[in-house]
Parts: sequence; structure tokens; C-alpha cells
Amino acid sequence: MKRFFEWLRSYILYACIDPREFPKIKAAMDRNNQAALHAFSRIAVVLFATALLLSRSFQIEVKIDQNFGYSFGLVLSLIIYFANYYLVPRKPRLLPWLIYLFDCVLFGFGFLLAFVCSPNQLTISLLVMFAIVPMFFTDRPYRLAILYFVLELLFIHLVKIFKPAEMVNLEIVNMVVYSSVGLILGTYMTRMKLERFVFEYRVNELTNQEQLTKYLKSISNIYVTMYHADLDTGMFMELRNDVDALKPYGAMGPHVEQMLHHGALQTVDPDFLENAKKFLDLGTLKERLKGKTTITHEFLSQSGMWCRARYVNVDFDKKDELPRYVIFAVENISEQKQREKALISQAETDAMTGLYNRNGGVSKIKEKMHDRLQGMLCLFDIDKFKSINDNYGHQAGDKVIVAVADAMQRTFRDVDVLLRLGGDEFMVFLSKVTNEELGAQAIGRFFTELNKVSIEGLEDYNIAVSLGATFFRGGKVDFDDLYRQADDCTYESKKIEGRSFTFWRG
Repeated sequence: MKRFFEWLRSYILYACIDPREFPKIKAAMDRNNQAALHAFSRIAVVLFATALLLSRSFQIEVKIDQNFGYSFGLVLSLIIYFANYYLVPRKPRLLPWLIYLFDCVLFGFGFLLAFVCSPNQLTISLLVMFAIVPMFFTDRPYRLAILYFVLELLFIHLVKIFKPAEMVNLEIVNMVVYSSVGLILGTYMTRMKLERFVFEYRVNELTNQEQLTKYLKSISNIYVTMYHADLDTGMFMELRNDVDALKPYGAMGPHVEQMLHHGALQTVDPDFLENAKKFLDLGTLKERLKGKTTITHEFLSQSGMWCRARYVNVDFDKKDELPRYVIFAVENISEQKQREKALISQAETDAMTGLYNRNGGVSKIKEKMHDRLQGMLCLFDIDKFKSINDNYGHQAGDKVIVAVADAMQRTFRDVDVLLRLGGDEFMVFLSKVTNEELGAQAIGRFFTELNKVSIEGLEDYNIAVSLGATFFRGGKVDFDDLYRQADDCTYESKKIEGRSFTFWRG
């Protein structure tokens, strides 16, 4: 038990990195954080400016407080961006304060949305920030834990003041879950980066070949494959080769170029082979590595494992010279890819129905249109939905929305794109449905499924929808054109009592 608490203390304070290493890798951490702050502050400027312009240009109904939040976030993000760009190179000690300020801008805007602009709705944006912000920068985990502890206390206090009483417990539970996920993932990602910085520092520090070999062999177990190569002679030394993870190379000669070429053919998935060869190309490697610590490339192996190949410049301290000695290593990043995929899926999914949300679904449809995949676009909403909410309450309305989504999933195929645009409005793109006969059959099956729906407490209610449909057959038609066509047809369908659909024939 004592050993566990010692490990936990080390993990929380230093991400299990020897604290004596931090002064050595501080420069690498600062470079990484400055680059991250440069990118994320620029993104924040664009997003805040876009939101502010849209709310004003199109006269979108936005609360004054929300407009103030956009303006305040834009100004502070601009200040942070320019301070990071112009002042940090001359005053490096300013960097951590800018990072803390940027975190406060993001969370401050999240608190504004949650408690001032939409106090009667479940908190979404702020909780997403709790989950993803820890992965933005690299720092000792305890500093982030302190910030999160303060934010959590503030969140609990504000929830009790601004949120309806029936939502308080759920909000607090959600906050604890999302912040815990953020801290765990953030600390894990920080540890990965810190280990990389320590590794790169050690490689640059060690010049003696015997010391280098001993050190690399001791750490090579974190990689699937690792080689030390001399680019001038073409000779290499194998430090690790996990034949159980990747296909074995077979017999290899002493020349590094032969080893890399043969290894790529034997291990890289054919769809990724061409780009992998470009990355491995020794003819351009010296120029690509000049002045850099490392370069990387991600690929899928023939065994289905996601990998990251890495060249490390051993001669990094000789900034004006072409590198001679390099480390070539391949690491397994399948778990990282799975986490990224889960986060993307969460961002694209409508929480209530499990369908795509507007952003996720529209993006998928545009991808199909870009690939010239023909199909039918359907847009519909639920007739007299407002009366359900008014007469039976929002919980009954939610049941109707979920029932419609379930009927869609039972009717349509996995290759089709199903999304909830918001409220009671839905959309579906049916791949390879290119004429009215096939379209009418698909819509008929959907209406049949709706007819089977029985909702507890609404046994006498029959779900009716007004649907508009149009076809994408290639050409210069874009998504906005299809949406307008389907929307016009939906309007025509609303003139008909009960379930109805209209095809675009303009």
C-alpha cells in the first residue's frame, strides 16, 4: 500500500518523471508550450471573431452577455497571441502566465455560457472544456490539479445558485466525470510528452557510442523497433525488433537503406506504403532533419496496429551541419488513436438520440458529396411537436424525439448518414438512392416503422412527419443547394395533413 501511495504521489506531482529531469527538459517543454499556445490562441481568435461576426451580421438572437463573452474572449485571445509571439522570446518567464490566462479565458467563457446565457439547460461546452483543455499544454500535473480543484469548487457554488434544483446533482456528477477524464488523459499525455523530451535530451547529451548504446537498449522496450544508424557509412545497429508486434524483416544486410526498404515492404499496410517510403527516404533525410530534434510519421501496419515512426537527430547540437547519426524508432500508438477516435465520436454525436449531431452529420454528407457518391437527401420535422411539449411536458417530447431516431435506425442502413439537426428536425442521406421509385420505397419503410411506435403515456399519439427529399446526382450542386431544395419540399409537405413527403422537381 505504501508503494502505491508513493507511485500516486509521483504520478500526481511529476507524472512519474524524475523531478531532477525537469530543469533539463525545460527548454523543450517551453518550445512545445509556446507552439501550442500560438496555435490554440490563433484558433480561439478565429472562433470568437467568427461567432461575433455571425451574431451581428445575420442578426442571430444572442444574449448581450454572450456577445460580451465573444468580444472579451476575442480581445484577450489577441493579446495572448501577440504577447506569446513578440514578448515570450525576450521574456520566457511570461509563458506560463500566458498559458494560465488562456486557460482562464476558455473556462471563463464556458462559465458564462453555462450560468449566464443558458442557466436552465444542461452544461455541455464547459464540461467538454474540462475534458480537453488538460491535453493542450505540457506542465507538471499538480499545477493543473490545483486549477481544476479551484474550478470545481467554483462550479459547485455557481450550480447551486444559477441552475434549477432538479439539475444540480446531475451537473455536479457530470462535472466530476468530465474533469476526472480530463485530468487522467491530460496527465497521461503529459507523461508521454515528458518521456519523449527526456529521451531526446538523453540522446543529444550522450556522445560516447558505448554510453549511447547502453542507454538506448535500456529504454528501447517502449518501442516496437529501434535502430541506431550512421547515414554516412549506411551501417546500422539493431537495438530492438519486436517480431511479435510487426512482421519479421527476415534476413537483413548491414546497410540501413536496405533494412528500411525491406522493413517497409514487410510491415506497412499497402495503403500507407507510398507515404511511408517518402518518410524513410535517406536521400532527403539529412535536409529534413537539419536543425530539428526529431521528425515523425504515422502509419498503419499490416497487423492492424497504428504506429509512429521517428527519426531522432543525434547531432542536434550541431545546428549548422547535416546530421550523421540518427535513431530510427517505431512506437505503438493504437491506444492513442482509439482515444482520439472516441473524442471525435463524442463531439459528432447527438447525446439524446445517438445519431450524428448537425456538425458531425453535415460533415459526413459533404464528404460523400465530395467523393461523388450519389444519393437522396431527406429533411423532416415532427408535426405538431410543440403541442406535445405544451400538453404533456418536455420529457414526453424527448421520448418522441428518441422514438423517431430509433425508427430511423431500424429503417435505414449503416452506409446512410442519420442526424438530428436540432429540436424536432432530422436529416438523412441515403446512399445510392437516386430516383423517386427507390426513394418512395425507403420513405415508405420509414413511415411503416413510425406507425409501429408506441410511447408510454402517449398511447393514442401517432407520430406524423412532414418530409422533403431531393437527389444528389453529382454536378455542381453543393450541400446548401440540396438543403434549400429539401427544405422547400418540407414546406410543401406541411400543407398536407398527416404523414407526407414531397420530392424536389425544380
